[in-house]
Amino acid sequence: MAALALYDGCFSMRSRKYEIIIADSNREYLEGICRELRNTGISCGVYSSKRDRACRLRIYGREIVQKLYELAVDLLKNPNEILLAAAIDAEGNIGVYKNQPFRTRIVIKDGEKLDAVRKALEKLRINYKEYLHCRKRGQCFYKVLVISGKEENRKLYARVKIRHPDKLRRLSSLHS
Repeated sequence: MAALALYDGCFSMRSRKYEIIIADSNREYLEGICRELRNTGISCGVYSSKRDRACRLRIYGREIVQKLYELAVDLLKNPNEILLAAAIDAEGNIGVYKNQPFRTRIVIKDGEKLDAVRKALEKLRINYKEYLHCRKRGQCFYKVLVISGKEENRKLYARVKIRHPDKLRRLSSLHS
Protein backbone atom coordinates (compact mmCIF):
# COMPACT_ATOMS: atom_id res chain seq x y z
CA MET A 1 0.00 0.00 0.00
CA ALA A 2 2.85 2.37 0.81
CA ALA A 3 4.46 1.79 -2.59
CA LEU A 4 1.17 2.32 -4.44
CA ALA A 5 0.64 5.58 -2.56
CA LEU A 6 4.07 6.74 -3.75
CA TYR A 7 3.19 6.41 -7.41
CA ASP A 8 -0.57 6.85 -7.61
CA GLY A 9 -1.43 8.83 -4.51
CA CYS A 10 -0.51 11.53 -2.08
CA PHE A 11 0.19 11.70 1.64
CA SER A 12 -1.42 14.44 3.70
CA MET A 13 -0.13 14.82 7.24
CA ARG A 14 -1.45 17.99 8.81
CA SER A 15 -2.30 18.65 12.44
CA ARG A 16 -5.76 17.05 12.40
CA LYS A 17 -5.89 15.55 8.94
CA TYR A 18 -3.83 12.43 8.34
CA GLU A 19 -4.81 10.70 5.12
CA ILE A 20 -3.60 9.02 1.96
CA ILE A 21 -5.51 9.48 -1.27
CA ILE A 22 -4.93 7.00 -4.12
CA ALA A 23 -6.56 7.68 -7.50
CA ASP A 24 -7.47 5.20 -10.21
CA SER A 25 -10.08 4.84 -12.94
CA ASN A 26 -10.99 1.29 -11.85
CA ARG A 27 -13.39 1.51 -8.90
CA GLU A 28 -13.47 -2.27 -8.32
CA TYR A 29 -9.69 -2.32 -7.91
CA LEU A 30 -9.82 0.39 -5.23
CA GLU A 31 -12.81 -1.21 -3.46
CA GLY A 32 -10.93 -4.52 -3.34
CA ILE A 33 -7.95 -2.83 -1.71
CA CYS A 34 -10.25 -1.06 0.75
CA ARG A 35 -11.94 -4.37 1.72
CA GLU A 36 -8.53 -5.89 2.43
CA LEU A 37 -7.55 -2.87 4.53
CA ARG A 38 -10.79 -2.98 6.52
CA ASN A 39 -10.20 -6.66 7.28
CA THR A 40 -6.98 -5.60 9.03
CA GLY A 41 -8.70 -2.81 10.96
CA ILE A 42 -7.61 0.13 8.80
CA SER A 43 -10.15 2.90 8.10
CA CYS A 44 -10.75 3.68 4.44
CA GLY A 45 -13.38 4.60 1.86
CA VAL A 46 -13.79 4.85 -1.92
CA TYR A 47 -15.51 7.77 -3.62
CA SER A 48 -15.93 9.11 -7.16
CA SER A 49 -14.68 12.43 -8.42
CA LYS A 50 -16.76 14.24 -11.03
CA ARG A 51 -13.85 16.50 -11.92
CA ASP A 52 -11.72 13.84 -13.65
CA ARG A 53 -13.98 10.75 -13.61
CA ALA A 54 -11.50 8.87 -11.46
CA CYS A 55 -12.20 7.17 -8.17
CA ARG A 56 -10.28 7.84 -5.00
CA LEU A 57 -9.33 5.51 -2.16
CA ARG A 58 -8.99 7.44 1.09
CA ILE A 59 -7.05 5.87 3.96
CA TYR A 60 -7.20 7.79 7.21
CA GLY A 61 -5.88 7.60 10.75
CA ARG A 62 -2.75 9.15 12.20
CA GLU A 63 -0.88 5.95 13.12
CA ILE A 64 -1.47 4.09 9.83
CA VAL A 65 -0.67 7.10 7.63
CA GLN A 66 2.58 7.73 9.50
CA LYS A 67 3.50 4.03 9.31
CA LEU A 68 2.77 3.85 5.56
CA TYR A 69 4.77 7.03 5.00
CA GLU A 70 7.77 5.52 6.81
CA LEU A 71 7.44 2.34 4.72
CA ALA A 72 7.28 4.41 1.53
CA VAL A 73 10.46 6.30 2.42
CA ASP A 74 12.18 2.99 3.22
CA LEU A 75 11.06 1.52 -0.13
CA LEU A 76 12.59 4.48 -1.98
CA LYS A 77 15.89 3.87 -0.21
CA ASN A 78 15.78 0.08 -0.70
CA PRO A 79 13.72 -0.62 -3.85
CA ASN A 80 12.45 -4.15 -4.43
CA GLU A 81 9.77 -6.16 -6.29
CA ILE A 82 6.95 -4.55 -4.27
CA LEU A 83 7.97 -1.05 -5.34
CA LEU A 84 8.30 -2.16 -8.95
CA ALA A 85 4.85 -3.83 -8.89
CA ALA A 86 3.29 -0.64 -7.51
CA ALA A 87 5.00 1.48 -10.19
CA ILE A 88 3.61 -0.80 -12.91
CA ASP A 89 0.14 -0.85 -11.31
CA ALA A 90 0.11 2.94 -11.06
CA GLU A 91 2.18 4.24 -13.98
CA GLY A 92 2.59 1.21 -16.22
CA ASN A 93 1.15 0.15 -19.54
CA ILE A 94 1.28 -3.45 -20.72
CA GLY A 95 0.58 -4.55 -24.28
CA VAL A 96 1.49 -5.59 -27.77
CA TYR A 97 1.82 -2.73 -30.21
CA LYS A 98 1.82 -2.67 -34.02
CA ASN A 99 4.83 -4.52 -35.41
CA GLN A 100 6.45 -4.49 -31.97
CA PRO A 101 7.00 -7.19 -29.37
CA PHE A 102 5.13 -7.51 -26.10
CA ARG A 103 6.29 -4.71 -23.82
CA THR A 104 5.80 -2.97 -20.51
CA ARG A 105 6.10 0.81 -20.36
CA ILE A 106 6.45 2.82 -17.15
CA VAL A 107 6.17 6.62 -17.39
CA ILE A 108 7.60 8.45 -14.35
CA LYS A 109 8.66 12.00 -13.64
CA ASP A 110 12.40 12.52 -13.22
CA GLY A 111 13.56 12.22 -9.62
CA GLU A 112 13.78 9.88 -6.64
CA LYS A 113 10.88 7.64 -7.70
CA LEU A 114 12.40 7.09 -11.14
CA ASP A 115 15.77 6.26 -9.60
CA ALA A 116 14.09 3.71 -7.31
CA VAL A 117 12.43 1.95 -10.27
CA ARG A 118 15.73 1.87 -12.15
CA LYS A 119 17.46 0.32 -9.12
CA ALA A 120 14.70 -2.27 -8.72
CA LEU A 121 14.96 -3.27 -12.40
CA GLU A 122 18.75 -3.50 -12.16
CA LYS A 123 18.53 -5.53 -8.96
CA LEU A 124 16.26 -8.03 -10.76
CA ARG A 125 18.57 -7.94 -13.83
CA ILE A 126 15.75 -6.86 -16.12
CA ASN A 127 16.92 -5.23 -19.37
CA TYR A 128 15.15 -1.97 -20.17
CA LYS A 129 15.49 1.06 -22.38
CA GLU A 130 14.90 4.61 -21.27
CA TYR A 131 13.43 7.42 -23.34
CA LEU A 132 12.62 11.06 -22.74
CA HIS A 133 8.88 11.83 -22.66
CA CYS A 134 7.57 15.36 -23.20
CA ARG A 135 4.04 16.19 -22.13
CA LYS A 136 4.12 19.57 -23.85
CA ARG A 137 6.71 21.37 -25.89
CA GLY A 138 9.59 22.29 -23.61
CA GLN A 139 8.22 20.26 -20.66
CA CYS A 140 10.35 17.14 -20.80
CA PHE A 141 10.39 16.12 -17.15
CA TYR A 142 9.27 12.51 -17.69
CA LYS A 143 11.08 9.32 -18.63
CA VAL A 144 9.66 6.17 -20.17
CA LEU A 145 11.21 2.88 -19.11
CA VAL A 146 10.45 0.12 -21.62
CA ILE A 147 10.88 -3.61 -21.06
CA SER A 148 10.52 -5.24 -24.49
CA GLY A 149 10.08 -8.82 -25.63
CA LYS A 150 8.17 -11.77 -24.25
CA GLU A 151 11.17 -13.40 -22.59
CA GLU A 152 12.24 -10.25 -20.71
CA ASN A 153 8.64 -9.64 -19.61
CA ARG A 154 8.24 -13.27 -18.48
CA LYS A 155 11.37 -12.82 -16.39
CA LEU A 156 9.93 -9.59 -14.95
CA TYR A 157 6.48 -10.98 -14.11
CA ALA A 158 7.91 -14.18 -12.63
CA ARG A 159 9.28 -11.97 -9.84
CA VAL A 160 6.88 -9.01 -9.80
CA LYS A 161 3.23 -9.60 -8.86
CA ILE A 162 0.98 -6.82 -10.10
CA ARG A 163 -2.61 -6.46 -8.84
CA HIS A 164 -4.37 -4.07 -11.20
CA PRO A 165 -7.14 -6.05 -12.99
CA ASP A 166 -6.84 -4.17 -16.30
CA LYS A 167 -3.12 -4.85 -16.47
CA LEU A 168 -3.54 -8.48 -15.40
CA ARG A 169 -5.91 -9.00 -18.34
CA ARG A 170 -3.33 -7.62 -20.76
CA LEU A 171 -0.64 -9.74 -19.11
CA SER A 172 -2.57 -12.92 -19.90
CA SER A 173 -1.58 -12.48 -23.58
CA LEU A 174 2.06 -12.88 -22.52
CA HIS A 175 1.39 -16.46 -21.44
CA SER A 176 -0.48 -17.43 -24.60
